[in-house]
Amino acid sequence: MEYHIHIVCDGDSVHIDGLPGGPDSLKLPDSIVRGVTMIWDLVESRVREADCICIGGIGYTGDTLTIAAFDIWVQAGEEGYFLPMDISAKLFSENGIPYFHSPFMS
Repeated sequence: MEYHIHIVCDGDSVHIDGLPGGPDSLKLPDSIVRGVTMIWDLVESRVREADCICIGGIGYTGDTLTIAAFDIWVQAGEEGYFLPMDISAKLFSENGIPYFHSPFMS
């Protein structure tokens, strides 16, 4: 099954929303948690007022959860913005997160 998901990271925790059964229904793979945490560290080092990032993507459920991300939202106080697509794609690529707009390889 395919679901639109959001992975939220604030430096203290990483969680996923949008899966059937709620955020505790499937555990995020450790590689995704490490990648999201590294992206947060990079964003936070450049955007001091950042509160969290939210990575939008598609989650494919089955025996294991597979994720393909498509954007990064940076929340800073009451305001927020999407990172440009080329920056998001590079951050995903450098941190082991499949990018939805690239051909999906299973």
